[in-house]
Amino acid sequence: MPLELAALIGCGVTTGMGAVMNRARVEPGQAVAVIGCGGIGISAIQAARISGASRIIAIDLNRDKLDAAKSFGATDTIDGNGVDVSAAIRELTDGGVDHAIEAAGSPRTATAAVESLGIGGTATIVGLMPAGTTFPVQGRLLLDDRRVQGAYMGAMNFRLAMPKYVEMFLDGRLMLEEMVSARIGLDGLNESFRSMEKGENLRDIVVF
Repeated sequence: MPLELAALIGCGVTTGMGAVMNRARVEPGQAVAVIGCGGIGISAIQAARISGASRIIAIDLNRDKLDAAKSFGATDTIDGNGVDVSAAIRELTDGGVDHAIEAAGSPRTATAAVESLGIGGTATIVGLMPAGTTFPVQGRLLLDDRRVQGAYMGAMNFRLAMPKYVEMFLDGRLMLEEMVSARIGLDGLNESFRSMEKGENLRDIVVF
């Protein structure tokens, strides 16, 4: 296992993969929406593909990230600019998804994740929101057996998760090299942060 690629597993990959596999427990044939296609969202998309989801809908504001999402397993994409995201997801799936993974970290996208669910669906909130942040949920939606849950760092013991995801990389199921936007030295950190803030990169690797 190349150690520079193993570094990706340590946070973003573990968080996104674990949210799908360990917390949501996506099953073959289910429909999954992933809101936010950064490193965590792309990892969630990969986990949904590996888990056998029949429909994987990627949602983001960045067109390049939506194009990238397709290469990682997304079957459909939605550009969230000026769109009612939950309504678009329900229309695509004729009623809503089995699972919505929120990886953007905003109240608006968290609410959209819940509202995109079909009956019996589960929204897993992964995106990091500032302390004290709340988001509205329609109580009526929960009466149809919908659930809202969180997931932290992949909801799995890291000592068990790491070898599991390394094995997935080694047998070709988990794409890591494709997640690398750039390899940089320490002198490239400032530019890398600027790109990250603009949402232009997936993951940059600092090579010493």
